[in-house]
Amino acid sequence: MRNLWKVGALGAVFGAVLSVGGCSDFQAAYENCQGEGRCGPQTTADAGTDGGTDSGVDAGDLTPPECGDGGTDYPDLMGFDNDCDGIDGVADAGYFVDPEGGQDDNDGTREKPFKTLDRALREIRDGGTGRDIVYLGTGTYNEPAPVVDMPVSLYGGYTWRKNGNPYWDRFLDGGTTTRFNGGTQAFLVRDVSAQDERVVLDSFHIKSLDATEAGQPSIALRALNVRELSLHDMVLESGRGAPGVGGQPGNSGLDGGNGGAGPNADAGLFIGGSDGKPQCGDGFSGGFGGVGASNGEGSAGSPGQPNTTGGTAGPSAEVDKVCLNRVCRCDAGDGGVGSNGLMGDTGAEGRPGEGMGRIRAADVLWEPDQQGGTGETGLPGHGGGGGGGGGACKENNPAIKKPIAGGGGGGGGGGCGGTGGTGGGGGGASIGLLTRNSQVIIGRELKLIVHGGGQGGMGGPGGVGGQGGQGGVGGAGAKETTTVAPNDVIIESGVGGQGGSGGQGGKGGAGGGGGGGPSVGTWCVSSTIVRSQPFDAKIGPGGPGGISELDAGVVGVSRESIDCTFVDAGTP
Repeated sequence: MRNLWKVGALGAVFGAVLSVGGCSDFQAAYENCQGEGRCGPQTTADAGTDGGTDSGVDAGDLTPPECGDGGTDYPDLMGFDNDCDGIDGVADAGYFVDPEGGQDDNDGTREKPFKTLDRALREIRDGGTGRDIVYLGTGTYNEPAPVVDMPVSLYGGYTWRKNGNPYWDRFLDGGTTTRFNGGTQAFLVRDVSAQDERVVLDSFHIKSLDATEAGQPSIALRALNVRELSLHDMVLESGRGAPGVGGQPGNSGLDGGNGGAGPNADAGLFIGGSDGKPQCGDGFSGGFGGVGASNGEGSAGSPGQPNTTGGTAGPSAEVDKVCLNRVCRCDAGDGGVGSNGLMGDTGAEGRPGEGMGRIRAADVLWEPDQQGGTGETGLPGHGGGGGGGGGACKENNPAIKKPIAGGGGGGGGGGCGGTGGTGGGGGGASIGLLTRNSQVIIGRELKLIVHGGGQGGMGGPGGVGGQGGQGGVGGAGAKETTTVAPNDVIIESGVGGQGGSGGQGGKGGAGGGGGGGPSVGTWCVSSTIVRSQPFDAKIGPGGPGGISELDAGVVGVSRESIDCTFVDAGTP
C-alpha cells in the first residue's frame, strides 16, 4: 500500500508528500510548540542498550534513530526523524498513544503514552496545551466508535520501544498496522467546519465490524460537516451489513357461520333453515333453505353468495291409483342438497423490496428503506347454497291427513380470507466512507475494502383462510296413515335437503422479500472528494434479496461510489 518515493533531498520528499494537504496543521502545532520552548532536537545521555543513565528499568534499545539536519520534521512516508528528537515528527507538539503499553492515567508524553485515542482527544480538548497532534502506536485499538469533533491530526505507524524509552520508530521494517476496530460504526469525524479548520488521518486502518442487528449497516468512516478531511495512506474496511428482519406471518381468517337446520315436518313451520353469516365485512353468506311443501312441490334452496347454486325443490307425488293389498301410498320427494361454496382466491403477494436505503441528515447514518410490501388479504370463500325444501303429496280429499315436508338446511357462510404477510426488511449496507456536507482530500493512497451488503429479510407467509361454515341439516319429513274404506292411505312427505358448506377463505398473500443491502466504497451527500489517483477498491457484492413465495427482493447495488463529486488534484 505504501509508496516509498526515492528523491535526492529530504525537502523534496516533504514537498511532494505534503502538497495535497496536512502540513498546515502540523506547522501550526510546531510553531506553537516552538513558542512555548518545548520543541528542539532530542539528546540523551544513554546512547547504548540499557547500559547508561536510564532509570534502571529495561528501556530496550536506547540508540537514537537515524536523523537529519534539524529542520522542521513533518511525519513523512519514510518515517525519518529530521529534527533528531527521537521520532518522525515533533515530539513535544503532540500526544502519544500506545494500545499495548500505554495507560490512560499517564501524561501522554512519549515516555508515558496514553492507552486510548479517546484519552488523547480529551486531553487536546480540555488540557489547554495547544497540542493538536496524536502519534498512534501500532496495535489494535478496540475503542467503541471514536468521535473527532475538533481540528486534529492523527498519525499512525509508530512503534514504541517501551518501558520509558523516549524513542518511537515509524514504519519499522515495514511496520505493523495501527488498526481501529470501533464497532459497526467504526469512526466518526463531525462538525469541524470553521475557516482553516481541518482533520488529518494518516497511516492507519479503520475497520468496522460485521453488523448483527437486523438491517444494521457496517460503516468504516463517517464525516459530517467537515470543512477538510485529509486522508493519507489509509485503509477503510467495512464489515458485512446485517440481514434484514423477516416479515411477520399473516393472521388466519375467521370461520364462516353455520347454516341453520331446516325445521322438521312436525314443527309445522313453513320456513327453511337460516343462512350462515360470514364474520368479515366483505364476506359471503350462505343461501336460505327451501320451504317444505304442504301440498305439492317444495321450494328450491336459495343460492349462496355470490352465485352458489341452491338445492332443488323436493318433487310432489300423488296417491296411488291402484292400491295393493288395500294400501294406497303417496311418497313425495326429498329436497336437493345445496352446492358447496368455492374457496376464495389467494391474495396477491407483496411487491419485492428495492432501493438503496437512505442517509439520515442528523448523524450521517444509513438506514434501510427496502422493505418488501405486505401481501393482500385473501378473498372470502363463497357461501354454500341452501338445501331444497321437501315435497308433499298433492291430494285434495280433506279426509286424508297430509303432513308438510321438512325444510331445507341453510347454506354455510364463507370463510374470511387470511391477511397478508408483512414484507421482509432491507438488508444492511456495507460502506467504506460515508460523507455529508464535507470535503475529503485524498493526499496519498486510499484503500477501500467493502465486504458486502446483508441479505434482505424473508417475506412473511400469508395467513390461512378461515373455514367455511357447515351447511344446516334438512328437516325430517313425516308419515301419516288415513283409513278410507276399504283402503289405508299412507302419505309420506319429503325430507329437506342439506345446505351446502361455505367455501374456505383464500390464503393471504406472502409479504415481499426485502431488498438486499448496498455495498459501496464512498457514499456522498453534498460532498466533494479531491484525489490524484483512483482508489484501490475491493467492493463486495450487494446483499441478495430476501426470499418470498413468488418473487425475491431486489439484489443490493455494488458500487465504488454513489453521488460523490470528484475533483482531480493532479499527480503529486
